[in-house]
Amino acid sequence: MKKNNMIQLVIFTFLFLVSNFSKAHVYPNFICSTDLQTIFENEDPILFTVNGKAVHLSEFKYIYAKTNGDKADFSEKSLNEYLQLYIDFKLQVSKGVDMGLDKNAEVIREQNQYKKQLSSTYLTDREITEKLVKEAFEWSKEDRKISHILVALSENASAEDVKEALLDITDIKNRASSDNFAELAKQQSNDTYSKEKGGDLGFFTILQLPYEMEKAMYGTALQSISPIFRTKYGFHILKVTEIRPAKGQIQLAHILARGEESVAKSKIDSIYNILKAADSFETLATSLSEDNSTKSRGGIIGWVGINKFPAEFEKAIFDLSKDGAISAPVKSSAGWHILKRIKSMKNPSYQESKGELTNKIKQNERYQIVQDSLTSKIKKEAGYYLDENMMKELIKILESDANFLQGRWNPSNELLADDRTLFSVGDKKGSIKEFALMAQRSPNERFALSPRTTEAAIKRVLEKVVAQKSLEYEEGQLDKKYPEFKSLMREYEEGILLFEVKKQLIWDKASSDEEGLKKFFDANKSKYKWKDRAKVTFYTVKSTDEKLIKSIKKFAQKNSSDAVKSNFNKENALVQTTESSYEKGKNKEIDDLKWKAGSCNQGYVKDGSSFFTKIESITPSTEKKLEEARGYVVADYQDELEKQLLKSLRESFKVEINQDVLKSLIKK
Repeated sequence: MKKNNMIQLVIFTFLFLVSNFSKAHVYPNFICSTDLQTIFENEDPILFTVNGKAVHLSEFKYIYAKTNGDKADFSEKSLNEYLQLYIDFKLQVSKGVDMGLDKNAEVIREQNQYKKQLSSTYLTDREITEKLVKEAFEWSKEDRKISHILVALSENASAEDVKEALLDITDIKNRASSDNFAELAKQQSNDTYSKEKGGDLGFFTILQLPYEMEKAMYGTALQSISPIFRTKYGFHILKVTEIRPAKGQIQLAHILARGEESVAKSKIDSIYNILKAADSFETLATSLSEDNSTKSRGGIIGWVGINKFPAEFEKAIFDLSKDGAISAPVKSSAGWHILKRIKSMKNPSYQESKGELTNKIKQNERYQIVQDSLTSKIKKEAGYYLDENMMKELIKILESDANFLQGRWNPSNELLADDRTLFSVGDKKGSIKEFALMAQRSPNERFALSPRTTEAAIKRVLEKVVAQKSLEYEEGQLDKKYPEFKSLMREYEEGILLFEVKKQLIWDKASSDEEGLKKFFDANKSKYKWKDRAKVTFYTVKSTDEKLIKSIKKFAQKNSSDAVKSNFNKENALVQTTESSYEKGKNKEIDDLKWKAGSCNQGYVKDGSSFFTKIESITPSTEKKLEEARGYVVADYQDELEKQLLKSLRESFKVEINQDVLKSLIKK
């Protein structure tokens, strides 16, 4: 288990379960005071303190409601029980601080790592993200077949080249109609892949094309021609030639036969015939498929949609009409396949799609729209200032540097030593040095994008530095803007301390303190007992002859399994046995037998063999040895150490509860 998950588990286990310990103990050393400060900032009163550190009502109310959910009835009993748990939690956190764990480099690293992960979910324009996700969801309901005409243009083309390409595509657009589009594509398109096919690209769904092309595809009516749009390949127009309901996705498995075609075909036909005789697809895939990457998973490839495979192979996939359907042998460049549809995902709801779509959009080029929107908002809220005079000076310096617009560029020592402020976002300042370092590691912004001028390149690099500083500024504001962020960070930071305290003072000690463990075991031996145990023999007889089975069972009741095999296996291995032991209550089949030596069950017949079970002997309940019960003893010893730790913390750390504030929470 990863440590982060373990920390969450510790928090949940400690805070979310009402322990018997907290219910059964009274704490006479508590000072239940009404003399504490009742109001904090006139809004958030202090509920209790641990060693003088205040826990406010808002914090306790939030964690109580979050933990208990629908069971958060705010009754006096429930609140008091949970308050004791939360005090136990805070006591151990205080112990962690007392041990200096909050200064531990590893603890700080983990806290910062979690903050970075958590911050990423807040450092986004949620409104724009939601808009893009909903847009993709609506588009995903249809697959669209398109043709296009491309006038090719490199990303770093000169202004003159851009102008000429735009004139060319405009001329083509003016001449294009639904009827002559294919012919124009053959004559005018620069796309060598599709021009011979009249520009035909086939069917597409969302997130398979450049965003501008996808917008044009879903924004154009059937048999109509789109407006001109630009991608990194150049200028395009497209025609929508067919629209169909989305085929969705299929979770696919396969069995693959490789090799010379006739040999592979013979192998796959043989496997297909076995399948038709009702053998297991998963078993055959595991044992016979020649795709090493999927055979260990029963042949499962995963989820596949359109445009993942050649047209004929794709057709075979989507011709599988129901879950569990299996195809006849299908040929591909890899060999011969038998396909199986595990399940289909078609027409999912928005809520079912939202999470996956959001994640995919965050990895897609269109997410830059979200990032740009967020940067603009932060600049507006925080106050963005650019030193125009310094900007002019920077442009002048770099215009005289012939290498700045090349792929490789190293800033001068003067630039690397220049800490003057070029811009600021709130209290975050961006220096000339930081700009130079960003420019050094951003060749695309300097070299590969149009327009390719020094001033334009400087502005593109500046946008990256400003975006970076804007996010740094916003990250520092999250705990002020989002109470839930502040609460989650507090939970995690304190959870790490709790984890380390438990690890050092409870878990590690319980595992390594052999003397203490043995002493604890000796004092509690009566808790660790074996129940009655049965030694059993499982018989498999390769026959369904009732008379023979009855004879074997009768002989087995009074003889050992070795004697049975010696008596009945003279000509062949008719009888096979395995032995095991079971505690009472651990196996229903054994529990249903009469618990006495020689007892046999009725048994059953399956696949041409007969099966029955015999109890050989019964061992009465006995106390376990330490090694036999070690796992249980260690767990109980940990519980005992935790009780001792909490008792000592309650004695050594001062806790004060404001009863008036607690009573204000009670709902009668």
